[in-house]
Amino acid sequence: MKQQESTLLHVICDYVAGGMEFGEIVNRLQFHLDAPHDVRIHPTEVPPLDTMAVGFVTAQYAYAPNKGRMFIYGNAAPRRDSNKAMKSNIDHGIKYAKLKNGVEIVNVWSEFAFGFVKQDIVEFRDINCPASGSQFRSRDFFPERVAQLVNGAYANLTKDLPIAEIPEIPNNMIAWTDGFGNIKTTMRKSDLVKMGLKPGQSVQVILNGVSMLGVIAEGGFTVDRGVLAVNAGSSGYDNPFVELFLRVHHMSEKTAAVRFDYPAGGTEFELKPL
Repeated sequence: MKQQESTLLHVICDYVAGGMEFGEIVNRLQFHLDAPHDVRIHPTEVPPLDTMAVGFVTAQYAYAPNKGRMFIYGNAAPRRDSNKAMKSNIDHGIKYAKLKNGVEIVNVWSEFAFGFVKQDIVEFRDINCPASGSQFRSRDFFPERVAQLVNGAYANLTKDLPIAEIPEIPNNMIAWTDGFGNIKTTMRKSDLVKMGLKPGQSVQVILNGVSMLGVIAEGGFTVDRGVLAVNAGSSGYDNPFVELFLRVHHMSEKTAAVRFDYPAGGTEFELKPL
């Protein structure tokens, strides 16, 4: 079925964005799309096995202004939750969600995949898709199901899933580290307000076994060079997520990511008023 409007398809995977794996996935998507020239595919790379990053980026894209149709496909398997061998390479499956704003999402199931958009899900379904039989299901099975949905074919959506069983996102975890070494957390600006923290107040940040003195700030550039700012950042829209921002003038300097030893998505942190 030819699309009547342009579709933006975000593909969020824990493969190198310019690498062969990503290329093979995009190739399969294009092959299965009825009107591939009407679908703009944008790849986003997240750290390996970082399901927190997939959920975080999913929400940041899902709530962005968009003309036309937006579809999001996120893939990072939570393989760290089991040490046992997986018969026939069986692993976690994919789920479908539709939001109030019309954005459609297919993510590999994990505890963080849908948590950031949970409050706006109006349809949450399982997807009929092979759970085993390939070591590279991200190429061999998943793109076909995603493309079918983008094509407007929903026959492989199966049972309704309980939205209430999607885990809530804790507000004390690391969500994403950007290219400048700024660390985005799952804490919101509203959480700072609830804690009674105001700009200029000193706090202690404990993360990855590292303790640093920080300052609640209006923004990362409102503090002196080398000072750790704890401020509402650029992600999260009306209720921004809190960032750990260590102001530097050159990337050779120690950013927040360096000082806290590159925390992985899902790592817990503490914020203590002083």
